[in-house]
Amino acid sequence: MYPERIVTLAAELPAIIYELGALHRVVGISGYTSAPEEALALPKVSGFRSASIDRIMRQKPDLAILTSGVQQDLAVKLGQAGVTILHLNPHRLTDLFDTVSLLGNVLGETARAKQLNEKLQEAFAQIKQSGEKFSWHPRVYFEEWMDPPICGTGWVSDLIEIAGGIDVFRGKSVEGRTASLRQVTASEISRAKADIVLASWCGKPFDAEIFDARVGASMIPAVKTNSVYELDGNILQCGPGLVEAANVVHNILREHVASFPSPQAR
Repeated sequence: MYPERIVTLAAELPAIIYELGALHRVVGISGYTSAPEEALALPKVSGFRSASIDRIMRQKPDLAILTSGVQQDLAVKLGQAGVTILHLNPHRLTDLFDTVSLLGNVLGETARAKQLNEKLQEAFAQIKQSGEKFSWHPRVYFEEWMDPPICGTGWVSDLIEIAGGIDVFRGKSVEGRTASLRQVTASEISRAKADIVLASWCGKPFDAEIFDARVGASMIPAVKTNSVYELDGNILQCGPGLVEAANVVHNILREHVASFPSPQAR
């Protein structure tokens, strides 16, 4: 028997379930959910780190889907309340495809899940093919948080590489499943010599003055060429919105390569 009353406690989950044709089974969403539009009228039952267990339980869920270690305490409380839990923990872009397959199995929509994964993989492949044609590949620093500075998670690094860039902290991004393992210092950022800086401060507006005030920031090539960009928060959600995010990153890189024919022509 498949679940019929689902609460999704991460913003990207309704978009996946919608693509699987099962949004009608969702009875509660995260307050950070922004897509699909059809989901936005559903009861908002949680934030990300915290939630009212009573508010969730009023929806009589037979399944709660959560994501990342940040929601571990919430998962424990829901389990203690008797709710069946599906706790995801994506880190790399390949985890998106695994999540789609898993949800397809859980919801009895395996064929739709296969079709969705094929569509997503084809979209990323097209972006990658375009990025491979760049005359040179810009060095990119992505900042997820500012105090302390934290570089992007694994799937963000994967998107940068797919889009035609070189993630200057790829090792940290790929190996660091938690934010604490992805901390970087101002001097490390300066020494990385990024041609482009991308930032999405996890729900907080990017402040260029804070970034520029760091020691060594004036020496970063991206700062010298005014190549610092704030990105929409969907890049921090491991869902179908990553296709759009990859396209945005790809377009930024493509314009930069066109403006600066070589890394030396800054």
